[in-house]
Amino acid sequence: MTTGLTTPSPYYLNLIAEFAPRPITNDAELVATQQRINSIIDNKNLNQEDRDYLRVLGILIYEYEEKN
Repeated sequence: MTTGLTTPSPYYLNLIAEFAPRPITNDAELVATQQRINSIIDNKNLNQEDRDYLRVLGILIYEYEEKN
């Protein structure tokens, strides 16, 4: 499985499997996404894959908040 020009690592695929990024459609999903972000940030030793995943989740939150 490839996305873009790189093959996702098992670590990144695990991030997605644990909490798949999907468009946010209600406040409960917003809260769950924010909690997921916080749980990753709390680890403090973020690698590039963590930062990429957090960026995707952040974009989803931004889009939801712009619409609502």
